[in-house]
Amino acid sequence: MSIRVTQGVSEFVFGVTEGRQEEMLRFWAVLGFEPIAEGKLSASEAHALYGHESALHGLRLAHPGCASFGTGYVRLQFWEALRNDGLANSRPMAPGSRWMGLYCHDILQVRDAFTAPSSIEHWQLWVSPLVNAPLENPPPEVTFWKPFVGLRETLAFGRDFRLAFIQRGGFDRPGFGTFDEALLFRNTEGSHASLVQAPNAFDTAFYKTVFGFETAPFGEAHVSGDEPPTRTALRLMEGETFHVERLRARGVPSGLLQVYSGHVAHEDRRDLSRAGSGNLCLYSVQTEALPALRDAVADAGGTEISEILPDEFGRPAMTFDARDGLQWLATAHVG
Repeated sequence: MSIRVTQGVSEFVFGVTEGRQEEMLRFWAVLGFEPIAEGKLSASEAHALYGHESALHGLRLAHPGCASFGTGYVRLQFWEALRNDGLANSRPMAPGSRWMGLYCHDILQVRDAFTAPSSIEHWQLWVSPLVNAPLENPPPEVTFWKPFVGLRETLAFGRDFRLAFIQRGGFDRPGFGTFDEALLFRNTEGSHASLVQAPNAFDTAFYKTVFGFETAPFGEAHVSGDEPPTRTALRLMEGETFHVERLRARGVPSGLLQVYSGHVAHEDRRDLSRAGSGNLCLYSVQTEALPALRDAVADAGGTEISEILPDEFGRPAMTFDARDGLQWLATAHVG
C-alpha cells in the first residue's frame, strides 16, 4: 500500500556554520522567507536523528506562498561544526546534487543581482548563462507575430545556496509557485526540488510507492540533454544525456520533485548532500502516519533509517536514505 505524504516537498534544508544567522536571515528575507520557528538539539540528540554529532540551532523560514499548499519552506540548520562544506558550486549532474527551484517575473533582474562582481566574490558563485527553453519541441520559429513561449532560467550555485530561478514566457501554470508581488524579485516559494541519482540508475518507483507521489503533468519520464538550452544550463559535455521525471503529491501543483539520472559518470557527491553538510543538503516531507512511513521506507529498500525522535522544533521526525542513497527528513504533519 502506498503511504502518502501530506503535501509535496515541504522544506529545503540548508546547513550553515553557527554564528552566521544574521547574514543568512538577511539573504533569505530578500527572497521573502522570514523565521516562524526556532529550536535546538544537543550534539548527541542531533547525532541520533541526523547522523551528525554536533550541536544544532535550527530556524524554519516561510515565504507567503508556502501557505498555499504547505510546501516550499526553508529550514536553516546552524551547526557548531559542519560535516563538510557541502555541494557548493559543484556540477549540477553529479550524483547527490540538489537544487531549489523558484519562479520569478524578471529573470534579467535576478541575473544582474547574482552576476554582480560583489555577489560572485562573496558567495563564490557559478551562475549559468541565461537559458531559453521553448515549450514546444521542436521549437517553432519566433517572430514579431509569434513571440517566444517557454521558460527562461538561470542557476546560481555558491557557498551557501544552490538555486534555480525560472521565468515563464507566454503561458502560465496556476498553483505551481505563488508569487509575492511585494518582494524585490517578486519570486515564489520553493516550487520544486531537484535531485540527481547515480548514473544509469534512474528510479522514481521508491518515491511513488513510499510517498505516494505521481507523475506531474508535463513531467513524464524521458531522456533529455541533447537540446542546446539544457546542455548549457546543466553544464553537460557533448553528447551527454540523462533521464528525468517530475513528480508531485497527488493533486498538489507545487512542491514538486524532479529526479535526474545521468548516462555519464561524474564524481559521487552524495556524502556532501547529507544532514550536517553545508549548503542545500536535505529535503523534507510531512506525513500524518510517521510510523507507517518508516515501515514503508524499510520495505522499499531504504537504509540508514533513524528512530522517530524530536527534531530541533520538537516535532516527531526521522531521517533515512532512499533507495538511491539520497538522505531525506520526514516529520509529523503540523499544518
